[in-house]
Amino acid sequence: MCDQSVMDKYIQDASTIESEIEQLCRTSCCFPEPVTVLDTRVNFPAWKAMDRSRQASEVWRGQALLSAAVLQVKRQQPAVFLHHLEAIESHLRSIREILRGHHAQAAAQDEPSSPTLSVRTVKKLVNVYSSFLRGKVNLFVSGACRGDGR
Repeated sequence: MCDQSVMDKYIQDASTIESEIEQLCRTSCCFPEPVTVLDTRVNFPAWKAMDRSRQASEVWRGQALLSAAVLQVKRQQPAVFLHHLEAIESHLRSIREILRGHHAQAAAQDEPSSPTLSVRTVKKLVNVYSSFLRGKVNLFVSGACRGDGR
């Protein structure tokens, strides 16, 4: 999948969900227990210097952590968030298939782990998801489509 409009659609949907959650969470939207997600900050020079398999491993781990977090949160949150969480879950399944298409399945476990975050609110979880799509996923897929094979 090298059609940038597909990634743009996922990113746009994530932004829409983020805005809607912002409206719903004017007060508190805290989890009873925090969930762990990948730290989505991107150090661009380090990312560009990183070999393709390391990038693939990082992106795969990020989607796996987000998928697990969304599943956990779905069991803890009121029904008002269910539609949004199910949309994120569906998008993550599609992203997983896109990553598989670019040979980004789980890599060897001996690589150093990327930093993680503990997230305690729906708002922050959706923010991390949106940031992950705009950052590491988009960088990985666009690099794969350009043929960056480091």
